[in-house]
Amino acid sequence: MRNNKEAFDFLFAGDHERILHAALKRLHLSPLHADYDDYLQESRLLFLKIYQRFPDDPLEKPHQFLAYAHQKVYWTLLDRLRKERRQDQHRAEGDHETLLASLPATRVPQEDVERRLTQERLLKVIHAQGTLGEWTYLSGTLVDQLTPSEIARRCNVSRQTVYRWRRTLVKRLRQNKFWLMWP
Repeated sequence: MRNNKEAFDFLFAGDHERILHAALKRLHLSPLHADYDDYLQESRLLFLKIYQRFPDDPLEKPHQFLAYAHQKVYWTLLDRLRKERRQDQHRAEGDHETLLASLPATRVPQEDVERRLTQERLLKVIHAQGTLGEWTYLSGTLVDQLTPSEIARRCNVSRQTVYRWRRTLVKRLRQNKFWLMWP
């Protein structure tokens, strides 16, 4: 295994570091680019790894090694740049209206309290008189905010069973005239 001092000595001997600058230039990164120094340092660290893994002796075949190192640095940094650009693109793109709609709207605290009290009353009525399925549907939709498909998966039943729970729940609420209890 070759040591890092040997690799750095080789890199800074003569004009060998020019291959790193050439790889960055090929990637359209000029010294005026904001991250140029970061990529140059990254390419130096890559050079160390490449020097360690080169199958032949780099000192015996310097031209082959430099061509190999140039190409390897270029490909590695190109992959990294593509990944960063893809992440930036995902951050920049997107349906901003959907994102804004998903944010909680400013609500009056009183509305939250009233909604919570109504949910508690509804849960008490169903807990006292309803079936286990009705209770499961109600707690799944009100408390956990699940869809019927998600409730079915959670309980290992069919969606039709969940819809039946919902129908019987609505029927029970109509019979008990629950809507009269709403504030």
